[in-house]
Amino acid sequence: MIQVINLNFTYKLTQKQAIREMNFHIREGEVFGFLGPNVAGKTTTQRLIIGLLRNYSGQIEVLGKERNQWGKEFYEQVGVAFDFPNLYLKLTAKENLQLIGAYYKVEIENPDKLLDRVGLLPDKDVRVESFSKGMKMRLNFIRSIMHQPILMFFDEPTTGLDPVNAHIIKDIILEQKASGKTVFLTTHDMTVAEQLCDRVAFIIDGQIV
Repeated sequence: MIQVINLNFTYKLTQKQAIREMNFHIREGEVFGFLGPNVAGKTTTQRLIIGLLRNYSGQIEVLGKERNQWGKEFYEQVGVAFDFPNLYLKLTAKENLQLIGAYYKVEIENPDKLLDRVGLLPDKDVRVESFSKGMKMRLNFIRSIMHQPILMFFDEPTTGLDPVNAHIIKDIILEQKASGKTVFLTTHDMTVAEQLCDRVAFIIDGQIV
C-alpha cells in the first residue's frame, strides 16, 4: 500500500531537516504504527504521504503510484484524522458529516449510525463549537471513515478520550483492519501500539531507529 524509499524533507522557513533517509513499507490489510516522542517526525511523514507537504526528495509510492503523480482522486481512497480536529464549528455534528460527505463521489455511511457508534447521536443537532475536545476527536474520527476508504491515517486517535471512548475508537480501527483496510497510525502511547499494531517503527529526530 505504501513504499517509502530514502525520504528526506526540510522545512523551508526553519531549514530544519525533519525527515532523514527514511525507508519503510506498509502492507495491505495491516495496522502499521509509528512510535516516537513529540517532534520526532511522525506527523510530518504522514503529511508528506497524504500530500499536505510537498518538495520532498526520495520516493513515496502510495497505492502503486508516486505520490506527486496523484490528483484529487487520491482523497476518495484515503481517510485522515489528525490530533487537532478540523471541523466546521458553526455547524452541528450531523451537518458536518453531511457537508463533508458531499465532497465525495462515493456513497457515505449513514451519519446517524456513525454518530451513535461513538456516543454522539444525542448531540447530533448541537453546534460543534460547544463540543469538548473529546467530542470533537470522536466526530473527527468518524468523519475520516464515513466514505469507507481503503487506506487510513490516524494521528494519536485516542488523545483526549476517556477509557470508554478510547476503547470504542480502538475497536473501530480493528474492525477496519478485519475488513481488509490498511491503517497507518502514529502514537507515543506504547499501550495503544501494542493493542492495535501488527508492526511498528520507532522514529527519533526524523530517522527510524
